Amino acid sequence: MKIIISSLTYPLLNGVTVSVNTSIDGFVKKGHEVRIVSPDYGKGKARKEHCPVASSSLAYGITTNIFKKKERVFGIQARSQIKKIVDEFEPDAYWLHTVSWAPNAFEAQMMRSKKPKVLFYHTFIEEYGRIYAGKMGAYAMRRRSKDLCNRVDAIMVPGEAMKKKLISYGVKTSIHVIPTGIKPSPKPFSKKEIQKRFNIPKGSTIILYVGRISKEKNLDVLLDVAKELKEKDIKARVLFVGPGDIEEMKEKAQKKKVQDMTLFSGPLPKEEVQRVYGSCDMFAFPSKTETQGLVVMEAMLANVPVVAIKSPAQEEFFPEGKVVLVKRDKDFSRKVVETIENKEKSKKMAEKAKKYAAKNFSTERMIEEQIKVFKKVLGR
Repeated sequence: MKIIISSLTYPLLNGVTVSVNTSIDGFVKKGHEVRIVSPDYGKGKARKEHCPVASSSLAYGITTNIFKKKERVFGIQARSQIKKIVDEFEPDAYWLHTVSWAPNAFEAQMMRSKKPKVLFYHTFIEEYGRIYAGKMGAYAMRRRSKDLCNRVDAIMVPGEAMKKKLISYGVKTSIHVIPTGIKPSPKPFSKKEIQKRFNIPKGSTIILYVGRISKEKNLDVLLDVAKELKEKDIKARVLFVGPGDIEEMKEKAQKKKVQDMTLFSGPLPKEEVQRVYGSCDMFAFPSKTETQGLVVMEAMLANVPVVAIKSPAQEEFFPEGKVVLVKRDKDFSRKVVETIENKEKSKKMAEKAKKYAAKNFSTERMIEEQIKVFKKVLGR
């Protein structure tokens, strides 16, 4: 098969990029051909299958200044560039990985084509709409989701919670639940290596967050954690690993007077991120907008105790008993402190979580299920 893929955020360091790369690796290994189309982020090709096309500097400026987001959109020239890629590649099917506020150039090309169309719906974008534009934003994203989903031939989602949500919108297209697979963790950095790299005092408990530094991730909760630890005179540091609104978070940390308790690495190569997990004492995840939470499962696979907020995806992917589950933001700091103090209990929980993640989320199973979907829409 020849599949052409698109994501507006590729190759930024996020869960969608991880999912896309895992799929491409698996499809190529099985003998299929793939192209991935995205706006040009000025970094060239992320891999040989990657086809960056013109991005919009105007739209990028608006999203950066108003919404404080670094994601780009396709520029005016992208339409002709995408058509050229399609004409040369001659794909058997299209695979869209981004549901944006309005149709983009790749989506328009996909809809003009008579070839099968598959959508991977990764994110609870209704909640993103609510965060940035209130009730009207949430309503707009529900309508947009329903309209797009009912125009494609098949939909993939990472979990049952997302499938139920789309059905509640009025989506009639067949929906296939396919969790993103995770790979075994590599050897972690040693305690000394991680302390030296991030200038962490010896003997400190390291609380890790991995992901985008952005409003929708509910990260103010982790600043409250840092404040609680400081007030209780617990020797610890909260380490944020990932790209995004770092300067804004640093300003917030300063206002809360916890700048000495927080560290921001910025974006790191995927291989390094995976080595960071196992060198930390705890993984803290306050996001409520995840459809899967890949970073949580990576932490689980690295045998690290996890404290996470209750969310639509949580029950499916990191159930209570495998993680310390928090129902309210205001209780998060207390749960973190309890987890630090109950080391033996936390260790046993982490061991259970590792076995659970390894058993339920394999990359091989993911690729097999995705290929089945494409064969079905292609009638093979």
